[in-house]
Amino acid sequence: MKKILFFLCFLACGSALQAQDVIQHQRGDDLHEYLLDSVKFIAKDYTAGFVKFKDGTSARGPVNISTIEQRIYFINPAGEVQILTNEDQVSYVTFSGRTFIKSKYGYVELVKSHEEGALGAVRRVTFLEAEKKGAYGSTSETTSVASVGTFFEAGNMYTLGVNQNTPYRYKVIPYLYKGDKVLMSSKRNLLKCFPDKKGFIESYLKDNPVDFENMDDMTRLFEALLKAE
Repeated sequence: MKKILFFLCFLACGSALQAQDVIQHQRGDDLHEYLLDSVKFIAKDYTAGFVKFKDGTSARGPVNISTIEQRIYFINPAGEVQILTNEDQVSYVTFSGRTFIKSKYGYVELVKSHEEGALGAVRRVTFLEAEKKGAYGSTSETTSVASVGTFFEAGNMYTLGVNQNTPYRYKVIPYLYKGDKVLMSSKRNLLKCFPDKKGFIESYLKDNPVDFENMDDMTRLFEALLKAE
């Protein structure tokens, strides 16, 4: 029985590892260059967009949003790609019929809306700790990514070229939106958004276990909530 359980755990861990993508690169490389635009940006291409600022002003132009930095990139009149400098003043941005609210969690896209509250999503790429491969193929997961490998010979210091495997994860994270506030996805905050639907929410959660950090689970819950009216 123990052997069977161990085998099942091994399969589960293997599946989790396979789902995690890895970038192979040299130390000091710009990891952005190794990702597809469809991964490192919200949209595949720059799209005509509208940016609304907190002071009431606005701007238009081809825009996109970085899933790594959670910042707005735009193409200026000269055709150059730039990063928006006054990011902290952004209220929201729209493009391709999609609305993204600026928050401390990142740019939250409103995917399911209701007058009482909305379901949102942050698309984020996270780089995990790199595994280094040394000059002789040895590996280490404890060395700092920014460190420099060196060796001395005949009184001279030489720098080793270090190969690295950096895992990264692309994740869609659910959030809730109520009024002008972005809330973390939780039962408590869902009840804040829909206080009149407490009975339905309690009943749904009893029959359907929900991971509030899972976008698919939250989408199904929200759709059921809207149909319950």
